[in-house]
Amino acid sequence: MTNFKKTLVAVLAAAAAGAAGFAGAAEIRVPVAGKSTEQLHADIVKAAASACWSDLRGEPLAGYIYPECVRRSVARAVAQVGNTELASYAARTPTTLSYAAR
Repeated sequence: MTNFKKTLVAVLAAAAAGAAGFAGAAEIRVPVAGKSTEQLHADIVKAAASACWSDLRGEPLAGYIYPECVRRSVARAVAQVGNTELASYAARTPTTLSYAAR
């Protein structure tokens, strides 16, 4: 992935948190320099999982909202990068969630 900016600043939980009515949105910087498409996607998923869990922890319905938060956050971050190779990879790679990622 040669045409990326050095760092992607993704407001990873903003879309899902805003839709769910939560005020906070975590911002996590994901370095992109020198990473393969697969590694960058994995890092974005990990950052989204962390940001969503941070925003939703303690909410009564967190277990139900968390997966959608991560999916929306990953989609938003991938769109923010604007790289067709990453977008194509993300489209064919489902976002798998594990509560261990928190």
